[in-house]
This record gives sequence, C-alpha cells and structure tokens, in this order.
Amino acid sequence: MTITYDVPDFNARHYRDKAPVRTCARPWAMLHHEKPRGAVLLYHGYGGYPGELIRPGTDLFAAGLDVYCPRLSGHGTSGKDFAKSRAEDWVGVAYDAYDFLKGEYEELSIVGHSMGGAIATTIGAAFAVKRLVLLAPALLIPSIPVAQIRILRHFIKRRRVAWVQDPEYHFYYEGDEDDDAYLGSQYWSWAYLEQIWQLERVRRQAVSVVEELVADTLAISGGKDEVVDPAASLLVTSKPLGSNSHLNLPKAGHYLPYDKDKEAQDEAMEATVKWLVSS
Repeated sequence: MTITYDVPDFNARHYRDKAPVRTCARPWAMLHHEKPRGAVLLYHGYGGYPGELIRPGTDLFAAGLDVYCPRLSGHGTSGKDFAKSRAEDWVGVAYDAYDFLKGEYEELSIVGHSMGGAIATTIGAAFAVKRLVLLAPALLIPSIPVAQIRILRHFIKRRRVAWVQDPEYHFYYEGDEDDDAYLGSQYWSWAYLEQIWQLERVRRQAVSVVEELVADTLAISGGKDEVVDPAASLLVTSKPLGSNSHLNLPKAGHYLPYDKDKEAQDEAMEATVKWLVSS
C-alpha cells in the first residue's frame, strides 16, 4: 500500500480550522504508481475523521482502485472548530473533492459512512455518480429531537454527554496514542446543539434528492445500530433509478468500517469492494 498525506486542500474554500489537525485525522490518499482508470472518494461521518476509513481504503486499494479521503471542516481538530463549522462547510468540502477528482479519473465512485453517507447521496445526485456505497447512511435519525434542537440551539451551545473509551474497537490508522482520548474530550463528550441542527440539515438535503439519484447504490446497515435506523438504507435503495441493493448485517453496529464484530466488518468491506469493482 502507498499512502500519502500530501493531498489537495479541499477545505480551502470553507471554514479554516484554527487548531492543529490530529495525526489520525489527516486527509489521505492511497495511490498506485501507475494511475488506474478508477478511484473512490470516501466521506467520514459526523464527529468522525479520515482515519476511521482506512480499512475500506486498504481493501479498495488492493482491488486496484486509487482512494481519497478528505477531512470535513471542523473535524479532527478541536471542539471550538467543530462549533464554528456548518453543513455548507461539510458538504462543500465533499463537493470540491469530487469536482476536482472527477477530472483525474475515468470513473469516480463514492463510499460514505453515517453523515458521510448522507453527503454522498447529495453529491451523488449533483454529479450523477454511477456507483455509491452507503454505510449506515444518516438519512433517518430518530434519536434527534428535532423540534427541541431547533429552539434550544439558540440558547445552549453544548451539553455534556457520557463517553468512555471502548477498547473493543480496533483502528487501522497511523496516529498518536492519545488521539482517541483527545477527540473524545473535544467531540464525543459533548452534544453540540447547533451542529446537531446542521446534521439535520445535511440529512434533509440528502432525503430531498433520493428520487433523483441515478447511481447504482449499495446501502449496508447494522442490526445493532443504535444511531441510524436501518430503514434509512431501505429508503435510499427503494429509489426508482439505478440498480440498488440493501445488505443488513444482524451482528453489526453503526461503525461498520471498524465494527467490533470482525466477521460483520469483513462482510461489509467485501460487499463494498465487490459493488465498486464489478462490471
């Protein structure tokens, strides 16, 4: 595998983070010495970072594709940066990355996880992308109290929530020993009300374009997902255009690219590769 962190600055036109980017959150690319005809663009989720998607990246690279994973603005730096970033920044980075890379390859597909799956839906519709893989796409999030968030975000910046490190998760990225603890203290220990509202905006935008999506779309859901309703995968794969398929993995949770259940993780990654490399 050839991995590089020297990638185009897809964040240039969007919110510019003030804090340093954590080692695990650096945008990356996996590139072959001889450029293949196809590439895949990966989008991480809300509160996530590019390192979370190393596993699908390595599998897709091994299958002969170049792979890119940008960092969405406000992610992987600090809670202060996160609080200043908006839906337009997150979707904008994803849009600019696709707009740039589509001129570099004959075929460019997208894989998106969680909010990244919702963003992939929007970008897929905007560019008439041919193939998508959506991992636990955040198109339906019943846990968000939308009516309350709409009002309270004007008065409350953030609320503390319970978070502890879980040693059962195995990550594949190159990072510092304290990356998980640091990001937990900045992101996952807090509910940022304005940013939850921005997530809702991303979700609504994606749902509004599902009927226009021409891409052959694979959506993968986890039977133990406590974040995104598996019905979200059915929503997008029930669209009228393209060839679409829904794979539900009963033992998988929300974090499919590094799921605790290794068999479920492997099955999700194998399905992803097969969907994007088949003729």
